[in-house]
Amino acid sequence: MTDFVAAFRERVSLGSSEPGMRADQIDSVIDNMAGSVPIRVYRPTSETVSLLCYLHGAGFVAGDLDSHDQVCRLLASRVGAVVVAVDYRLAPEHPFPAAVEDAFSAVEWILDHADELGVDRNCWAVIGDSAGGTLAAAVAQRWRDRPDHPVMQALVCPALELADFNLPSHLAYAEGDGFTTAVMRQMADLYIGSEIDRADPLVSPARATSLKGLAPAVIISAELDPLRDDGEMYGRRLLEAGVPVVSFRQPQMVHYGVLWCRAAPEIAPGFNVVAEALSMALRQPLALK
Repeated sequence: MTDFVAAFRERVSLGSSEPGMRADQIDSVIDNMAGSVPIRVYRPTSETVSLLCYLHGAGFVAGDLDSHDQVCRLLASRVGAVVVAVDYRLAPEHPFPAAVEDAFSAVEWILDHADELGVDRNCWAVIGDSAGGTLAAAVAQRWRDRPDHPVMQALVCPALELADFNLPSHLAYAEGDGFTTAVMRQMADLYIGSEIDRADPLVSPARATSLKGLAPAVIISAELDPLRDDGEMYGRRLLEAGVPVVSFRQPQMVHYGVLWCRAAPEIAPGFNVVAEALSMALRQPLALK
């Protein structure tokens, strides 16, 4: 796993900013009962009152504000929303439920300080990639019945089923390009351990008893990704529960991983789907005011 983290950091460092990624950036810290949670606020050049809460991926063991800086800048620019990225605690030093607790407390703080951030707490969406998709789905479930619930959840190659690694995509693409089923098992073991029930929806959001009433979703999957079925099966369950879903499978693509957080050109088709869905979802509440 040390090799994975080192390789992730090296590959992320190879990225470079692309045109259209400019956004004002402010780093801050949220204090909670467990300590402090760093956040980074991206403000697009255009005036806006909508909000995106971003939860980064990298298997619960890597990733930070810098690793996903490019995609957050690009989202702020393309969607025209204030993006707040959350730097939750990582395993193995901080196993479950640390990441979930940090995600929940950060979103709570962000919404409570909406006026200071210059955003509307009733016009926000949550987005996460890979492990961040796990947390984003958990946030959407937690805020389901609240008045200030999100208007959309965006899940990019999410890990939503950590209790079962025998889904067809895990079996078909167990030996992927740098991201394998074996690596995912290792990450899950470091994050969850052996004492936690992996069917807990906070661990595996796909195991939630009911998905009715959740925020509309945009779900991106990659054809050759071991996690492909996590997102696609969740999308089908959401549809069965009456939740609107925009889904997109990128053909001949492995797990987005570093490509997504570096905003690499290869992710353009999926990114465009996410950006368009979020833009439309965030515009609608504003139009009704």
